[in-house]
Amino acid sequence: MPGEISNFLGSFLSRGPCVIGQVRIAPDYSMSHLEDAGKGGLEIFTNPHDALEVAKYDDAGQYRPLKTAPNLRHGWALQLRNLADASLALDFLYPAALGTALAFVRNQLTAVNLRETLARQSGMYAVVKKITDKQAESVITITCNHKDGCMRHILWPISPGRLSSLSRRGSEVEGFRNEIPLLCAEACNLLVAAGRKIVKTPPA
Repeated sequence: MPGEISNFLGSFLSRGPCVIGQVRIAPDYSMSHLEDAGKGGLEIFTNPHDALEVAKYDDAGQYRPLKTAPNLRHGWALQLRNLADASLALDFLYPAALGTALAFVRNQLTAVNLRETLARQSGMYAVVKKITDKQAESVITITCNHKDGCMRHILWPISPGRLSSLSRRGSEVEGFRNEIPLLCAEACNLLVAAGRKIVKTPPA
């Protein structure tokens, strides 16, 4: 599978530079923040593992718990040796994003609705099962919006037949020309935690 994922990235780079999230990747396996493309004076890295450090903090030096948040820091460039290193670096910047996009293209990606995800919660998170559709919509809007939440495109509904305002059907996902979209097939732990918080917060 790692080879297939690298080849998937290579199919984009064979046509020229491509973009994933806030990262621009060139056919020579160099990459930088999209807004830094063409700029000089960038801090140069040559090991794909350096992407772990690049992804760790935002421009203000604050830790980034969500790697797909739209706050990737500026001022760096990765100059890598080959396609395998480029794929590995991207996996550190955006974990599992390439594999998820490849599964989507192959019609092998199954979206899990929010109710199903919440039904599996136990212990201190079991209370999140009581969240209403209105509360769920509010949490999704705050946590998953592209402006300051998460750059992934949500493919899952709140429940079967009930999409959230940010949910996208597969046919509505843009990209796959020179852009590899970030996709979300199931609600993450951060959203579950936010849902728990709103359920436990008394009404104002």
